[in-house]
Amino acid sequence: MAQTMQTPQGSPDSRTNREREGASLVVGIILILLGLAFLLERSGYFTLTGNWRAVSIYVGAIACFANAWRSYRATRVFGSAATGSLTWGLVLTAVGSIFTFDLLWDLWWPMILIAVGAGIVVWNVLNRLTERPGDADRA
Repeated sequence: MAQTMQTPQGSPDSRTNREREGASLVVGIILILLGLAFLLERSGYFTLTGNWRAVSIYVGAIACFANAWRSYRATRVFGSAATGSLTWGLVLTAVGSIFTFDLLWDLWWPMILIAVGAGIVVWNVLNRLTERPGDADRA
């Protein structure tokens, strides 16, 4: 007879399962809303936007922001995982905005590179300033 082990409510495994269930719920709701939006637009009730490329980029940005929030909540520290997800969310939001407002891509994409580079530099400087004396010995 095979035994099944139950995971206690406070254990990390149960928290991970709850986070996965919450993430799949959000993805399901987004898919339903997108499907309804496409259906209503195809039916001729209203026009959401003439640029679906921007909308799909915004969906990716929302996923990045959700991942950053989930990472922050898991560790209660704004660490590299949260920072990376937040950075990509901001980049995708900027790119989506360029397409949404028909801005000149040739003018704006170098500014995005400059902003990402500046973010990386600031992140490294802040990490070095907040390093505790014993942290360097353990690395």
